[in-house]
Amino acid sequence: DRFGLHLYSVNGKHLSSVPLDEEVTAMCLTEEFVVLGTMQCGLEIRDLQSLRAAVPPVPMRVPIHSVSVTKEKSHILVGLEDGKLIVVGAGQPTEV
Repeated sequence: DRFGLHLYSVNGKHLSSVPLDEEVTAMCLTEEFVVLGTMQCGLEIRDLQSLRAAVPPVPMRVPIHSVSVTKEKSHILVGLEDGKLIVVGAGQPTEV
């Protein structure tokens, strides 16, 4: 119960919450998803409304310091603690 993710409306109404097992170090929002990077080397993609995991977590082996989604929403850029930039395809295999 140390970490949690909470969703509020612009008017301050609490919409949903989920407990997290890992410490979040990076976050990026799109219209449909929230992308989280963690200190424990996990990349999570969650549904923005329910906060449920949209796909299984992607392990990165190194703590994540930044995440960004490209304008076309086809890739996720992941900045790691060791200075590397990992590009993760985000979509159907035929789209990526």
